[in-house]
Amino acid sequence: MVMAFLQEPAFAEMSPNQIVIVSNENSHGSDSVARHYAQQRGIPASHILELDTSTKETISREEYEQAIVQPIQTALKAKNLASKVRVIVTTYGIPLRVRAPRPSSQEKIWLEDAKAWRKSSVEFLQELKNDIEHIATQESQSVPSQSSAQPSDSTIDQRAIASLIQRVNQAIQEAYHRLEQLEDANSRKAHDLVLGRAIQRVNGLAGKVQILQHLSEKTATLMGAPLTNIRAQLRSAEHLVSLLLDVPSDKGRERAYQVVQKHFGVSGVLRFANQEIQRFSFASADASVDSELSLLWWDRTFAHPSGKIPNPLYAWYPVRAQEPSLSLPVMLVSRLDGPSPNLVKQMIDHAILAEQEGLKGNAYFDARGMDSDQPLSYGHYDRDIRRLSNAVQKNSSYPVILENTQKRFSQSGEAPGVALYVGWYRLRHYEDAFSFNPGSIGYHIASGEAVSLRDPMERGWCKNALERGITATLGPIGEPYLDAFPLPTEFFGLLLTGHYSLVEAFYLSTRHMSWQMVLVGDPLYNPWRGRTLAHKVKESGILRGQTFPVPPSERIISDPLQARKKLQEERRQVLSKLSIGKRR
Repeated sequence: MVMAFLQEPAFAEMSPNQIVIVSNENSHGSDSVARHYAQQRGIPASHILELDTSTKETISREEYEQAIVQPIQTALKAKNLASKVRVIVTTYGIPLRVRAPRPSSQEKIWLEDAKAWRKSSVEFLQELKNDIEHIATQESQSVPSQSSAQPSDSTIDQRAIASLIQRVNQAIQEAYHRLEQLEDANSRKAHDLVLGRAIQRVNGLAGKVQILQHLSEKTATLMGAPLTNIRAQLRSAEHLVSLLLDVPSDKGRERAYQVVQKHFGVSGVLRFANQEIQRFSFASADASVDSELSLLWWDRTFAHPSGKIPNPLYAWYPVRAQEPSLSLPVMLVSRLDGPSPNLVKQMIDHAILAEQEGLKGNAYFDARGMDSDQPLSYGHYDRDIRRLSNAVQKNSSYPVILENTQKRFSQSGEAPGVALYVGWYRLRHYEDAFSFNPGSIGYHIASGEAVSLRDPMERGWCKNALERGITATLGPIGEPYLDAFPLPTEFFGLLLTGHYSLVEAFYLSTRHMSWQMVLVGDPLYNPWRGRTLAHKVKESGILRGQTFPVPPSERIISDPLQARKKLQEERRQVLSKLSIGKRR
């Protein structure tokens, strides 16, 4: 989805009619939380959906689809709300995590075939690397390096594949540099021809782009038309391969490998095989229920449950062409959950109180004195915490307390009166240094901080901060990797403008869906609405760009049922033209 911006947007509020609340009829307290929230926010009672599902925090993929997804879809259709509702509120008693599914017998067969493709591709790519290195060094005989040893399946992973492809591309650059130094024109031409063939074996038609770009730089000619035509072919191939991956079949997979090999060479085959392995093994397919519910109207052909997918609502992805699947709406999901129903009701009341009286207290920022220009690295996040600290100090009345060493806020009473908090890094070991004011918002950047929100023995940040009175927080149910956390300047920067509710700020600053993260808090919570901080946030520069993103609540969405039907028909027609029938 191309991110839409307005010069001077007239921001509207999320309407209660755009929200449904999901409760669990088997959980004591779930219905009372749902009804309390509906009453406090003026949400129609008909927008409360009662599910018959497990009271456990972790459920299987089958139960998630049968007891959560299908009943919600059915209820929204029956109530004529499918194209009107933007927000789903999960409540106390609704499961928190969904386990990865198990591969079917057919998927196990495809998995083994993909592993064979991956292994043979690694072997061939290593041979090509040696050939290219021979050109680069002008050795009389190619000597296999230690990395050319026969790979075992256990040693081939994403990192090893990326490293091998990087070494091949480095060898190509070294070969070009060596050939430019040759004085004998005939020898240079002969080696150029050999190198060109090797590059096209490595990268297919995409390798021709490399060659043309090298010639353009060398001769100062642009070769615009050939490059444009090739790139168009590559984009078309990418779209076709993506379709064949989404709707696998024996014939489709055979065709996909042919297309990949032609257009992207052996390196493309290697990447595609690894994608299939991730998909058919359901690696990293466990997720939070809430993150999966973002894809309520997406089925497996549009969003396979293996691993994370890009969040099309993220406000700072590079502008890109509209992708067909992105016409399906993304649901905004927030959770009203915690150690007890009474604490959850208090959380709701505190959010409303802070909106009425203002969010008061101190702003705490716990950095570690690190820095890095590498995007989304530890140093990058640490710098971002300091940037937010500086912006809050300069542009608001909040007292700011910045800890910028390896020390943390860890001692009892060390951080009283919290209004805002962001920091790290004590893994699943909440340190009782904080007292939270009504309306407080904060999160701790570490893995597994939302493994449980109700277990009395849970030591992670989210459950313990909720127990001590925080009003809104977020965290992962497992290992999300660093880039799953919103950058503090983006999440808090959007909130501070007063133009976005809690759930809108979260989805505009979160990169992934079908993943590990959970937002806990009243989705409508907006403590800085009308507080005249927007122009200061803009001037501070903590939000990239000169304009604010359009809130999800204001975007026109298509009817999800019609959109899905249309996309399914388009895919059926494409597969029919390719003479590829239904999956087998």
